[in-house]
Parts: sequence; structure tokens; C-alpha cells
Amino acid sequence: MTAATQMQPRRCTLVLLIGVFALASGATAAPDDVAAELAAEGVWAYLDASGEVRPSGSFTGIPPDSALTAAGLEKRAGFDFTTEDPVLGCGPPGMPRALTAASPMTFSWNQDLLIIRYESMDVTRIVFMGKDAVPPRTPSSPDGYAIGRWDGDTLVIETSHLDGRIQDLQGTPKSDAMTLEERYDLEGASNEKVLRVDLIMQDPTYFSGPYVWHFDFVRKPDWALLEYACEERPAELTPGVLPTN
Repeated sequence: MTAATQMQPRRCTLVLLIGVFALASGATAAPDDVAAELAAEGVWAYLDASGEVRPSGSFTGIPPDSALTAAGLEKRAGFDFTTEDPVLGCGPPGMPRALTAASPMTFSWNQDLLIIRYESMDVTRIVFMGKDAVPPRTPSSPDGYAIGRWDGDTLVIETSHLDGRIQDLQGTPKSDAMTLEERYDLEGASNEKVLRVDLIMQDPTYFSGPYVWHFDFVRKPDWALLEYACEERPAELTPGVLPTN
């Protein structure tokens, strides 16, 4: 995100809880208070290890070489940022990059759909609650096909059918076999809620085993998502300072 983008005025983003969503027959019932808390007014902002709230596009790190297979290392080594990063042309970053960019985010419910919006690149993600399986002939896409369920008070999202766009500025690859599992847990007092997020990535082609990320977000009730005004950047642009592993 450019400095100019960060200085844009905030727009009013109305986050509504559109009723209590109904899950498919036999699925675990949604904990209404947790669902409402996730969709409460404001945004969830990334909280770094020092306890500081970070702006959009902070990035949370890059999987180390030790997490990758030989094929993954080869793909990363051959990556050319100036021509192969879709974000340079204002293309969608895709999952898991939309989450690992540590973007402010919001949740809203529309019956059996969960809508997650990320400030970075204006990503809007749809999660189908309570489905048993991915529909036949579902195509691969940047954000994949996400199915959500409740494990007690924990929101669990499982994603598959991701396309092959890279995950970060160093070209960490993903194959069409990659799956993601996200687990969202609310902790803390009512006025100081923290959202704990665990992301487990598995990709037998490019990762040597499950790779686990952990993120913390804090609710900012008086914040709204910024409008991300992406401008296509020239191919000769270099990445600048990359985040460390």
C-alpha cells in the first residue's frame, strides 16, 4: 500500500449482522453471541507481537526456505517480481495473501453466507457456512472455495480450489493441491476483544509439511475500511525492502 493510499479519508463501511444465519440440517448451531461479536461495528486491525496496531499491508512474514520442498525452492528462486506479481497490475492477491498481508478486515453475515472484507486490494471473500462438500466442477480461483463451520465457539474455515498465483513478494508458490484451514477465536473482555487466528497451510507439492501462522487482531469500533485506490504500477518497479522470515 502506498503512502498516498494510507492518507485517504476513511469511508463509512456499514457492517450489518443480517439476522442469525441458519446452518444446513445437522450442522453445529452457530453461537449467536460470537457471530454477532465478529460482525460488530468497526474493523479488526492487526496487532503485532509488540502489541502495536499495524496499518494495512504490513505483511506478517514469509515462510522460510526450510518450510518448502525442493520444487518449492526452485519455483521461488525463479520468481521475477517485476513481471510475475499479479498485484502490480492491480490483480487480486488471492488467499492466503489476502490474510497474511495483515489487512484490517470486517465480517458480516447474510443467512448462510459469511462475507469477509479486507482493506488491502479491496478483497471480498465469500464463505459458505455448513456445506458438506465443494460442488462438482468448481473451478480454481484466487480465493478458492471456502466452507465454514463452528467448532464450539471457534469459527473454522476450510479452503480449497485455489489457483496458482504466488503468495508473497518472494514468490512463494502454491499448487492446486493447497488447502487452508483457518480457526478464529475471540478472547478478552467485552471492550477489549482480541481475535486469535490460526492459519494452517498444506501443499504436498511445494511445502514439506503443514505450515502454521498465528495472527492477532483487535477490534477498532470507530474505524472503517479505507478505500483501496490501486494504480497499476510500471513493470520496472522493484519491491523495495522485503519483510524478513
